[in-house]
Amino acid sequence: MKPMPIPAASQDAEPKVAAPWFARRRTWLFLFVFGSAASAIFGLFLYRYQWRGGVAEIVTKALPYPAAIVEGRVIRYSDFQDELSALRRFYDAERDRAPSGSAFPDEAELKRRVLDRLVKDTLAEALASRYGIVVTAEDVAARYDATVIDQSALASPNGKAKAEARAADTLRQMYGLRPSQFKTDILRPSLIRQKLEKAIQDDEALNAENRKKAEKALSELKSGKAFKDVALAYSEAADVGTTLGDRGEIGRGLLAPEVETAAFGLSPGETSGVVKSPFGYHVLRVTERQEQGGKVTKVHLYEILVRPIRLDDYLEARKKTASIILFIH
Repeated sequence: MKPMPIPAASQDAEPKVAAPWFARRRTWLFLFVFGSAASAIFGLFLYRYQWRGGVAEIVTKALPYPAAIVEGRVIRYSDFQDELSALRRFYDAERDRAPSGSAFPDEAELKRRVLDRLVKDTLAEALASRYGIVVTAEDVAARYDATVIDQSALASPNGKAKAEARAADTLRQMYGLRPSQFKTDILRPSLIRQKLEKAIQDDEALNAENRKKAEKALSELKSGKAFKDVALAYSEAADVGTTLGDRGEIGRGLLAPEVETAAFGLSPGETSGVVKSPFGYHVLRVTERQEQGGKVTKVHLYEILVRPIRLDDYLEARKKTASIILFIH
């Protein structure tokens, strides 16, 4: 009997291979793990040695390494280095012009100032949102034109283009910044702070203690205490130590409108209630007044001033209670 022939393997049969989706998943998993490890190692050296420029600049602009996290908002390492470089450049230029022996902040102080400003700007940004404060691109452009562009050159032919070119060159030389960077990093935060300063001064809840202080001063005056003693105890005017609250004779147009209305409405020897103005809370007393044509033209004014909360003081206090993680020290 002849042996049965062994059939040859079918040419149509396909070898078994791993499923493509599984292979891709392994590849992506490897890349993720490798990339995460590389990023972590790079970050470790970045923070330890404070790398800047070159590869560090490229990587930190591409990847959001934080310099700090403030209330969940990230301050990027690249933004910190950009502002630090601008401040270094500014002081280098000042150092060249300054007399020999002039004192300038060292590197550690520059870093502290930049990080402090960025943290406060971030807190201010969050606070501005709470007050509904908005700074538009048009606001920033108008401030740039008013403060940076040479206004005297605008009337000449091609004056605006030439003035803008000169401004751009000045910003580059002094800070190493482009106009767009200057608008975003310097002008916009400045405008937010300006609007925010007024908002917190008008916020009676934030200024409750300040008003109470002025009301306490008024109460002591009503109880018969001498004005100078109460002024020394409560007034926050810069010159109260020498004037004892005596502002002398004052004519119209020299006081805040709210204060002028109250002061010029007082009779000699009369004391006002607490008067609110953009400068704070005032308690006023008039000892003499001059009239002309039936209108009061001058008063001899005594004043106790309690200032409203300042934005920088408020932000400094917020730093102590806010959630802030610093990666740079």
